Amino acid sequence: MTGKVDLNDCFIMRLPLLVTCLGMTASLQLAAPLSLQAQSEGWLLGPNSSTGENSKVVPNNCIEEADGSITCDTKIENPSGDTPARPSYNPFNN
Repeated sequence: MTGKVDLNDCFIMRLPLLVTCLGMTASLQLAAPLSLQAQSEGWLLGPNSSTGENSKVVPNNCIEEADGSITCDTKIENPSGDTPARPSYNPFNN
């Protein structure tokens, strides 16, 4: 041994670490947009209905499970004077 470092040996030793890091980064980028789109709500409006942004989806009877997940029933509240519209509420876009 002469104490010299061969750059090819260093690259070969670091290659598995590089591949692992790139794979983890790619998987996180694919998973992130899915978690950001958890809920959506829309309104199917009929003639003379004025329900919209002022209406609210209100959680009821929420239960927290042992694993930390929360499950709730929902209720639509329309402001007084608004004609009821048929809500379209999707808790998860799968």
